[in-house]
Amino acid sequence: MINIHQPIKEKLAYFHNNKKIPNIIFNGPSGSGKSCIVNDFISLIYDGNKEKIRDFVMYVNCAHGKGIKFIREELKFFAKTHINSNGGDVFKSIILLNGDKLTMDAQSALRRCIELFSHNTRFFIIVEDKYKILKPILSRFCEIYIPEPEYNGKVINLYQYNLQQTFKMCDLKAKRIEWLRAELCKTCISSPLNEVNILNFVMKLYEKAYNALDIIEMLEDGHIKTLDTNKTFELLIAFNKVRKEFRNEKLLMLFVLNFIYLDNKMSLENISFM
Repeated sequence: MINIHQPIKEKLAYFHNNKKIPNIIFNGPSGSGKSCIVNDFISLIYDGNKEKIRDFVMYVNCAHGKGIKFIREELKFFAKTHINSNGGDVFKSIILLNGDKLTMDAQSALRRCIELFSHNTRFFIIVEDKYKILKPILSRFCEIYIPEPEYNGKVINLYQYNLQQTFKMCDLKAKRIEWLRAELCKTCISSPLNEVNILNFVMKLYEKAYNALDIIEMLEDGHIKTLDTNKTFELLIAFNKVRKEFRNEKLLMLFVLNFIYLDNKMSLENISFM
């Protein structure tokens, strides 16, 4: 487990130690660690007692079609359940994952729930875009921004980091890049170089799960030497312009490779599919 977001954790611990925990909205990009921070905070609030967490905490993923009916019925029923608050020290917690996915009607109903039950319930909302939340709700919350964490001097995305640690994606990606570079060099010096060979090469790449973006990445990194600088940038601009017009990945790869190896004298400046 990597040690990240210490200032944020210290701020949350300060809230807990002073027994003044507000409603909090956690916003930040996907993979920044928002859910992990909230889970750790909930564990701190209820002293890691799983029975208390089960009884006093409600997790809701708003991306699963949670609308106004859910807010008015299930969430409201949980919030008004009586507990022994011990003078306000004990409270229920409602955690709304992907809160920015709630409809406007559901958010209006949520605002009324927050007003009614703030004496015995704390609301923690996790969002990527806080501007999709109604301003009357934002005004009732303490906002904490969770950026992508820095680890070993580099900003990382936790989803990608976990994938790389689990499946060693860096090693796999390096092998794939090296294989593609070798195949591109082999194609460049093959004879005769014609449309049939290019088409067969495209089929081979597609069956190996490569796509046009992999070829463009090789071009940007300078592994393809057949184009001069002007033609390289001309192809990159044209690629961004026409990629949305292709509904078949093999055709898009054929378009890129055909220009690189066969028709690099062709002008792509005014290319159009209209």
